[in-house]
Amino acid sequence: MGKITFAWTMLGLMTALTAWLAYRGFKRTRSVEGFVVGNRDISPIFVGLSLAAQLTSVATFVVNPGLVYAFGLPALLGMGVAACLGITIGITVLSKGFRAVGEQLSAITVPGWMGSRYKSVPLQIGFAILSLALVSFMVLIVVAMAYVLMKMLGIPAWSALLGVIVLVFAYVLIGGANTSVYTNSIQALIMVAVALMLVGSGAALLSDGIGAFFGKLKAIDAHLVGLVNVKSPYFRNLFEVFVCNFLVGLAIVCQPHIMGKALSLKSNRDTNRYLATAILVGMVFMMVMLVGLFARVTLPPVARIDLVIPTYINTQFSPILGVIISIGVLCAGISTLEGLLLALSAILATDLFIPVMRMRRQDQDIQALGKVALKLARGSLILLGGVCFYLGMNQIKNPTGGSVAIFAQYGIYCLFSASFAPMLFGMFLKQTVTARVAILSAASAVVVYVGMSLGKVTSMHNNPAVLSAFAIITSILVMVIGIVFNVFILRSARRRVEGWSKRGPAAV
Repeated sequence: MGKITFAWTMLGLMTALTAWLAYRGFKRTRSVEGFVVGNRDISPIFVGLSLAAQLTSVATFVVNPGLVYAFGLPALLGMGVAACLGITIGITVLSKGFRAVGEQLSAITVPGWMGSRYKSVPLQIGFAILSLALVSFMVLIVVAMAYVLMKMLGIPAWSALLGVIVLVFAYVLIGGANTSVYTNSIQALIMVAVALMLVGSGAALLSDGIGAFFGKLKAIDAHLVGLVNVKSPYFRNLFEVFVCNFLVGLAIVCQPHIMGKALSLKSNRDTNRYLATAILVGMVFMMVMLVGLFARVTLPPVARIDLVIPTYINTQFSPILGVIISIGVLCAGISTLEGLLLALSAILATDLFIPVMRMRRQDQDIQALGKVALKLARGSLILLGGVCFYLGMNQIKNPTGGSVAIFAQYGIYCLFSASFAPMLFGMFLKQTVTARVAILSAASAVVVYVGMSLGKVTSMHNNPAVLSAFAIITSILVMVIGIVFNVFILRSARRRVEGWSKRGPAAV
């Protein structure tokens, strides 16, 4: 069997299995809540595998190793070590608190969580609008998957992109979360096997020792083996490599499709198994970034960063094995894309449609709105598909900053930079954080992020991780100042007023 025939056969089997799971999920979905978080009857191990798959995405398998190929060890230390440490801490600290508050408030999305926690419809709608930035991450995923399909099947970019969008958007529309958790679990297991194969492909390169391997990299470019790469646009100093990537990793878990996974658990007792599974499997996936260094030593110069890993797979593995690995890389993209689609379609339905309708007519029947919201959540996927195809073709023709990853980062980094402080403080300081402080904190993050980018503040303004780090720090400072003001100044003012009222008008 030839490579192309084998590839089409494997894709056909994967499509058939997915269609069956989608139909199974469709029969179990009766509400918008079931569409978004499922029926909460799935093992925490499967939910943990689903989280690991969605945290990883095709960026870890395709785009990030391409950045490591281009910029060397500093990129690996930043994205593979500092960011990974931040993600591990962030998901561990935030998951339990987010789930506990979300269950108490019956929230199924991050904007819904914000609105219920702070009792603020404007805050809910504001975060729903900000969540539209998730589209940029969707574009990254569909473009990276299209590149893999192009190499695997020998088809044009537009048809590969269209095929990815039609397949994934269609089965998510049909099956929702009751399909997604199972497909993500299968995809995660395939991804583990593929990750080990990709990392294992560099064993021969390391046979003479790490020192000898680094010597080969240094012979290509001495900047590839330092702690920083002054020739790169994103890893020029220790602040960019370690501090910014750690803060990004810490806050990146605040994305709706990641935090929302905790709401699929039946009880708090399931959280530890869920987290352990996600973290252990996620660490295996992070090792794939080593392949960027292997590719730099092995391949001739590759013009496009996003094409490094597809080229590596195509040239370093047998045709049949290359197809199997490409299927695993596609699974990495599909798993995250599913989560993004579910999160954004639910946000459009429950955090924009329902609140706006209820503001216009207070007598709206909430049950009737819920049924319409389920239809809207599914229908919005058709619109999102068209938007992703249009933006994806633009990125294939003219990628932002040399890689579609930079286009995605500009959008998604702004979202989680604004979400981090309101979510963190809202979980652990329930009585002292008001909606006004949360709004100011989130708004300050957006202003700093956009202001530094448009105003070209500092020579590092081109790096979304730097913009995000400053936005997160500013947002936290605003939150702390607001809390101090509420706790001390306002409390003191109330005490003085109470004292005056007790003494009476004569005392004043």
